[in-house]
Amino acid sequence: MEKVVSILRRYLGHELTGLIILGLLLRIVLMPYFIWPYDMNEYQSSLIYFINGKDPYALHASIYPPLMYFITFPLFRLTYQFGVSFNFHSITDSLTGTNVTGLIAISQISPLFLVLWKIPVLCFDLLTGILIYYFARETTSNPKLPKYCFMLWLFNPFTLASSYLLGSYDVVVGFFILLGAFFLFKGNYFFAGISFGLGTLAKTSPIYVALPMLAILLFRKNACHKAVDLKNNLQSFLKFTVGYIVPIASFAPLFIEYVNLTWFGISREISIAGGLNQWFFASDPLRAEWINLRIGMIETIFSFYPLVVFCLAIVFSRYLVASKTKLVLMTAFFASLIYFFLPITFQPQYLLWTLPLLVVCLSLESRFIWSLIVYSVAGFLFFFSLQGFQVFLYPLAMYTSLYSPNQLVASAISYMNIPGLFSQNLTQDFSTVFGGLGFVGTLLTMALLVWSLRRVETDEK
Repeated sequence: MEKVVSILRRYLGHELTGLIILGLLLRIVLMPYFIWPYDMNEYQSSLIYFINGKDPYALHASIYPPLMYFITFPLFRLTYQFGVSFNFHSITDSLTGTNVTGLIAISQISPLFLVLWKIPVLCFDLLTGILIYYFARETTSNPKLPKYCFMLWLFNPFTLASSYLLGSYDVVVGFFILLGAFFLFKGNYFFAGISFGLGTLAKTSPIYVALPMLAILLFRKNACHKAVDLKNNLQSFLKFTVGYIVPIASFAPLFIEYVNLTWFGISREISIAGGLNQWFFASDPLRAEWINLRIGMIETIFSFYPLVVFCLAIVFSRYLVASKTKLVLMTAFFASLIYFFLPITFQPQYLLWTLPLLVVCLSLESRFIWSLIVYSVAGFLFFFSLQGFQVFLYPLAMYTSLYSPNQLVASAISYMNIPGLFSQNLTQDFSTVFGGLGFVGTLLTMALLVWSLRRVETDEK
């Protein structure tokens, strides 16, 4: 009994305990009432096929990799067994408003189901914060900085909006990329590969980070002899490769079907249709039309991405002596580089792929606070630039008599009809401004990462 009391006292006295409780309460308030059902419907319909023993990929019922289905499957079964309704009930009078606003989903669903559905997001969100804390403890000698890094993640309004208002699962991808970077920093290349492999099974973007890091591991210089140590490099390369293959192979049949479906079976999500895809380049209909007419040419340009990252990896390997710190910065660099090759399909919540890494980079270089501020402000305000802050009235309209769905829709439409300064309406102005700010944030992040790599090189010499 004394041992249990001692353990409880140690954890309750930890400097993160109060912050975790406060952050958890904040998330519990948001979890039952907010959702954007597009992604939820995709996962939900696919899980129904799984439950009935059918293949969602063969039936074109899924557009996402398989890992999240296995994570959410037990929770979905639980809600199914306990009779919790998972159906969306549209409010007929507000359908016109939904079509106009694009994002406000005027539909009712059980708050209990939303809580259960967001439990995986909550778990990965908290795990990401804790990993940031322990990662920062490894990278800085300042005893206060890890706690500040943890707070920057836990109370970031953009991460809260992405995970608990929108209900996206991109924090899962960000966690596995961060975990992969942590294992690279610790020199555990096998588990780094496993982390990136699991991330690829949640969303394919981590493969675009894993491949250049593989090239760096193979061609990097030895820190002592300032030359390529082919034997050790090959061992690191093989450990990472085997680790990456293990989770992919475990889900091979479903993952192969997913790849065939997304690359060959259906058209890519590359044209601009509206909603969250209106990120910077296409917040105005004329720009959207210009892009859509040139999709083929743009796809051809983006097909050179593997060659670009391979060349950059060789350059890094040639001119930078390998170190633990540089591996972290290089991982963040290639994770950020993805955004330059996904400008057509880019959505603000994708920033969660790199945001955890940038918080860790802050423990290495204080200037990264500017990247975090720009990304967080741009992503958070872009969500609401499309429809105004009426979204915060959603719970009142759906679950109380204080505000009605029709009032919510009328308010949103009124906002959408405000004339813009340089676009058709104000929402397009805001989308362009905050989307453009996010793009500036990417340029700033890349510049800071290159500067930090050069500074670390100079310090180590």
